[in-house]
Amino acid sequence: MANNNSHTFNSHNIRTMAARWIIMGTMRLESAAHFGGEGEGFANMKILRDPKNGGPLLPGTSLTGALRSHLADILFGYRADEQQEVSRLFGSVRSHDDGSQSPLIVFDSFGKLPDGLDVEIRDGVAIDSKTGTAEPNHKFDVEVLPAGIVFPVRFELIVEQSKDESELLMLLAKTLEGLSNGDISLGMRRSRGLGAVNAYQWRARRFDLDTQEGWIQWVTSDHDNPIASDVPYYDSPFQAIQTVYHELPQDGERVDRRKRVVIEADLAIQGGLLVRSPGTDAVAPDVIHLHSAERPVLPGTSLAGAMRAHALRISQCVRREDACEWIDRLFGPRIEKKMVSHSKQPSASRLRISESSIENPAFRLQTRIAIDRFTGGTVTGALFEEQLLAGGTFTVRFELRNPLEGEVGLLLLLLRDLLSGEIPVGGSASVGRGMLRGKATLYLANGEAYVIQPDQEVDEKVENAFNGYIKAFIDAASLHVQEVCS
Repeated sequence: MANNNSHTFNSHNIRTMAARWIIMGTMRLESAAHFGGEGEGFANMKILRDPKNGGPLLPGTSLTGALRSHLADILFGYRADEQQEVSRLFGSVRSHDDGSQSPLIVFDSFGKLPDGLDVEIRDGVAIDSKTGTAEPNHKFDVEVLPAGIVFPVRFELIVEQSKDESELLMLLAKTLEGLSNGDISLGMRRSRGLGAVNAYQWRARRFDLDTQEGWIQWVTSDHDNPIASDVPYYDSPFQAIQTVYHELPQDGERVDRRKRVVIEADLAIQGGLLVRSPGTDAVAPDVIHLHSAERPVLPGTSLAGAMRAHALRISQCVRREDACEWIDRLFGPRIEKKMVSHSKQPSASRLRISESSIENPAFRLQTRIAIDRFTGGTVTGALFEEQLLAGGTFTVRFELRNPLEGEVGLLLLLLRDLLSGEIPVGGSASVGRGMLRGKATLYLANGEAYVIQPDQEVDEKVENAFNGYIKAFIDAASLHVQEVCS
């Protein structure tokens, strides 16, 4: 008797595969990073850890989100609506019921701490813009991974139809280039210098799944190390892919629609710098300058806070009524829980500030004691030691995305004061610390570049250009005032 329970085979439900690509590289943290998680510990914000050995974990979901956003930025501009071209590589967004699955597989990555380094704790605090002091009940501790941690990264691309292979590979190469050239940052507080990465040692392998031999090679390949050890390393993913797939279009054929103003400032410490951090052992000073990966650093958060407060003072002098709106639009709004109005929506800062490692640091140990203001004598138990940076140089990068009318002028006024030592950074600014001096190179969105040195005269052409940008800031149309300036 015939079996009536037989099922009809429907080939339309089968996902075809013409080729399968494996692309691997090595990614190194260039600054501290925080990939959020949950677990034991006293820090308010903890990092993700491998449940097996407690090592650093970078989930594939976090990496995918950063890559997807980067591709959308390149193709359509910062904060533009995502178009179909991005979905071809990363799949449709979750709200799209008829979308397709992503052909790109991004693996979790397990990092390795360099010898002698461990997870770091950074404490943060909100600063009152009126008083310049810490706001009560706004202190928090964050676990961060130190710079120097290496993450092996792995991507697999499934090509369903041969006619799409060249386009998908071009999209993928363009996306992964962001890991190699510093355009992509990962994790928390990316706009303040955390999560900067550099990827290198790229390799690629292609399995031709239109042939029996290709399937056998794929099935029998080593899952953990599918690329043979004799395959050479390349500095960029584009080079690695193009070596295997010669039909790949030349890099740079796609239009980059990102609009940004970039400033690279070379600064020197004048009069000492102290971004407070607790001592590392019992014999260390009570307070030392912040270190990451055993090197002194200036975090982007400290520089951004000082620049925001100074920019507000400039705006209040020039713009008056809508001063706060200019600052919120540039640095991102400060959302307070006590706010009754919901007119301000959270948004990331469009001004990105890097974290900087201090070169040629010089340290000075200073002993201080509190004085009783009534008796003029010393306060018992108030003797403490500080180890501050007495000198050193560093380079900081500012990037203003989607610059709006007048914002370049505000940035120029802010930059002038920073380079001439008018914006103190870090603690103890009232006793002369935190002054910086230096020079900067300004790269505008239209391709023009200018070198800025406060102690040197500029030619008439440059002066007229700068005055034009500043005048645009002064004469710009008033913004809608949403909140009382705080």
